[in-house]
This record gives sequence, structure tokens and C-alpha cells, in this order.
Amino acid sequence: MITRELNFIDENGLTVAELLIYILLASVLSAAALKSYVTNTRVCQSQRGLTEMFQDIRGTMQLMTQEIRMAGCDPLGTNSGRTVTSDDYLGFLNSNNDLLDTDDNSIHFTHDSLSPSDGWALSPNENIAYYYKTTGSQKTLYRLCGISNQEYLLSRNIRDLKFEYYDSDGNVFTISNDTDRTRIRVVKITLTGLTEKPDVLTKKFKEQTLIAYVRIRNMDL
Repeated sequence: MITRELNFIDENGLTVAELLIYILLASVLSAAALKSYVTNTRVCQSQRGLTEMFQDIRGTMQLMTQEIRMAGCDPLGTNSGRTVTSDDYLGFLNSNNDLLDTDDNSIHFTHDSLSPSDGWALSPNENIAYYYKTTGSQKTLYRLCGISNQEYLLSRNIRDLKFEYYDSDGNVFTISNDTDRTRIRVVKITLTGLTEKPDVLTKKFKEQTLIAYVRIRNMDL
């Protein structure tokens, strides 16, 4: 007859000390995973704000570049019988309203580019001005259709908008009289945008600057 002795002392199991160690390790790993998740979420939020701001000012810059390039378009040659101060002049305009002037912080121009050409800038998109308005510390960029006097909001949270003008020799000059407006051959646009909210990582607003040089081809004709 075979007799077996049962030994309950060596049964598998966890002591209280081992259980506490496992709980501690699990807590450390969970805390590390949570910290990594929070950090990744904040990085994504930071990148999203910067991306949205960049897309905003890039679209605005593209529109300004395309339209400013058309300034002075005169396929019928009607400008030859007009003066730079006349109301029907096709090119860069002057105004007593600083928002509708052609200077370092705004630009105003006309062109006859819509078919069929008629020698006039009477269509809504043939008389255009770009400028910004300041409210507190915030600048907002606008586009104005001069014929309909319709103002469109283009971009919020603009840090700065600057225009520089070059003559046919590539020299920068400041517009001080009406004749200077006929010398414009290249327009340099500098547009700086800000994120809508402070960055979640640095607690500061991020900014991005775009620069474009626009050759005014029609002014050479």
C-alpha cells in the first residue's frame, strides 16, 4: 500500500510583500503611460494650432499674390489716355483713407482682366484693396471690393502685414506722390500670422512669417 504525504507549505501563491511589489510596479508603469499620453496629446494640440494658422495665412498669401499680379492689366490700352490721378486709372491707387491707400500697410489697385474687356474696372473683382484693422492687440486682415464696397474678412490673428515696392531697376522706394505709383514693378508682401491660442507647451503664441515677391507684369506694357 502506497502512502502519499500532502505538503501544503510549498503550494504556489503570492505573499503580501510580493503583491505589494506587483501593485507598485503596475502603478509606476501606468503613471509612465499616462504621462506619455498627456505629452503626446499636448504635442498634437500644439502642432494642430500651428498647422491651422499656417494654412490660413498661406491661403491668404496665395490670393493676394494672384490678384496683385493683375494690377494695371489694360488689354485695350485705355490707360494711355488717362492720368494717374484720374478715377478710371488702371493700376495702383491713392486715397485719403489710409486703409484704401497704396503704402506700407495697405494696397489698392485696379485692373481690366475679366472677359470681355471694356477698359474699365467696374466688375467687383477688378477694384481690390487689402488692409488690416487693429482691435486691442489683435489685427484682422480684410479684402475690399471697391465697386460694391463689400468688405471680406480674410484672416484673424495677424501679427503684421507689410508691403514694399521696387522699381524697374530693383530699387526699393517709398511712395510719396502719385507718380511713384506708376514706378511699381515688384511688390514684396510680408505676412506674419499668430496661433489663435497660446501654445499648450510653451504657454506663448506661435507665429509664422511668409514672404512673397510679386512681379507686376502689366505695368511694363
